[in-house]
Amino acid sequence: MPRASLVRIAAAAALVSALGCGTSGSKIPVSEVVAKPDGAGVQQVVVEVHSFYFKPSRVVVQSGTPVEMTLKFKNFFTPHNLTCDHADGGIRIDKSAGFMSFRRTKHVRFTPATPGEYPFYCGVDSHMKKGMTGTLVVR
Repeated sequence: MPRASLVRIAAAAALVSALGCGTSGSKIPVSEVVAKPDGAGVQQVVVEVHSFYFKPSRVVVQSGTPVEMTLKFKNFFTPHNLTCDHADGGIRIDKSAGFMSFRRTKHVRFTPATPGEYPFYCGVDSHMKKGMTGTLVVR
């Protein structure tokens, strides 16, 4: 394929990603996962961070038990993060992979203290308004 064609394809992909076209978080159905304890008793959960949505968007964990959340950033051009700041519930997450983050993985550990439902979201630009939100359910 000629170099000029490759450059045009890359530029078009960058533009689509930057404009937020494609899948929007508000159009994605809610998906749920229940964290599973590993051999050490730490609840394990994986959340994929896509273009303007999280998968799963509802994460269920048990209170009083450590959680290790693995964030897999799937987008290449648009920076995202996962923010869930509820100190009263023992939850403080603010993880970002930054720009050009495709295939980056981040880990966060916390021990939720208080049962309840805690929203999480992408705090970059207006991503939350585009539907990039989820819920951490602590039982």
